[in-house]
Amino acid sequence: MNLKTTYKLIILLILVANFGCTEPFALVTESFEDALVVEATITDELRIQQVKLSRTFPLEGGIAFENGANVRVVGGNNTEYTFTNVGEGIYNSTVEFRVEPGVSYQLLISTSDNKEYISNEEFLPESAEISNVYAELVTLFGNVGVQVFVDSEDVTGSTSYFRYEYEETYQRIAARFYPFDLVITNVTGLGTDEIRYNIREERRPDNQRVCYSSNTSNEIIITSTDGLTEQKVSKFPVRFIRANNFIIRDRYSILVRQLSQSADANNYYRILKDISSDESLLIDKQPGFIQGNVFASQNLDEKVVGFFDVSSVSTKRIFFTYSDFDIREQPKYPFSCVDEDTLSYNVREERPRLHELIVNRGYKSLGGTDSNDDLEFRITRPQCGDCTSYASNVRPDFWED
Repeated sequence: MNLKTTYKLIILLILVANFGCTEPFALVTESFEDALVVEATITDELRIQQVKLSRTFPLEGGIAFENGANVRVVGGNNTEYTFTNVGEGIYNSTVEFRVEPGVSYQLLISTSDNKEYISNEEFLPESAEISNVYAELVTLFGNVGVQVFVDSEDVTGSTSYFRYEYEETYQRIAARFYPFDLVITNVTGLGTDEIRYNIREERRPDNQRVCYSSNTSNEIIITSTDGLTEQKVSKFPVRFIRANNFIIRDRYSILVRQLSQSADANNYYRILKDISSDESLLIDKQPGFIQGNVFASQNLDEKVVGFFDVSSVSTKRIFFTYSDFDIREQPKYPFSCVDEDTLSYNVREERPRLHELIVNRGYKSLGGTDSNDDLEFRITRPQCGDCTSYASNVRPDFWED
């Protein structure tokens, strides 16, 4: 779940008890309670761990990051890890570390106004490995699309609660890539109808054709095997992609992260999910404040929002494209590329526009005639001819063609 979504949920949790209307109304804060917001999940992955701190804010306000705090994670085995503020309320551990089984961990926070906060002691749950991640074509609520499923099994029988996150990465191949650019030099008369310049085609870098974009999950995805005869997650859906979604147009990859977590953590996220998925929240439900496991050590009546989660992680990645399924039509390119321009340098009235589109708006060549007799060129908007205008051409290390 991303920061923006999290903050909206938190605001609703704290403010919802102030609303009792049964008619439509504009969301305006009538009363407001300032509170620290903690987002912290540390795992058994050897990596830079991260804690995010912010403050609640009025519905009509903006995100209020909590910077300048002292953040530490202390282990019951006499280990201590410090975190550095890197901006926008994000604190990264100064060294890579992983949490260990059988060791308790606590989060300690001292804010710039000398307020102290501490979490409950949390232990690492047993790990459960993802056995399979796969995709199938399904129809969901009348929409045909690709559903990504996950299977996993806890052979120890001691892990029952799971939260899922994913990171999806997909190729973005320029729909109208042409291997030559238009280059304009020696401009005179700029800003007048008598503008003149030299124009030629020049070979372009190939790395403007294939790019990559990434997104992360922004919802709460949880499940439990508690009460089941087998400690097994079977065909659990984590991501649905409509068949006409452009992200599966070329090649798509999804990395699924399974976080084994405690019953308390699962309960906290379950309540948040229940509230966030209820469209009539402000009318039908009055949940008030949801207590996590972080507290103000100097004032137990002070509200603190969030949870310090200690989780074991298992990951698995898959690749696919629309053609791997019974999807007959390739998803449309995300930009319209049909309204091309054909302009001639030799037509005085078209010369300023050709210069404007190439130099100031980044239009790309689709080929033309650059002889002295007929300097006519077809051009297209940058999003159609150059994928770097909206995505990165850096190929991810994990990518497989």
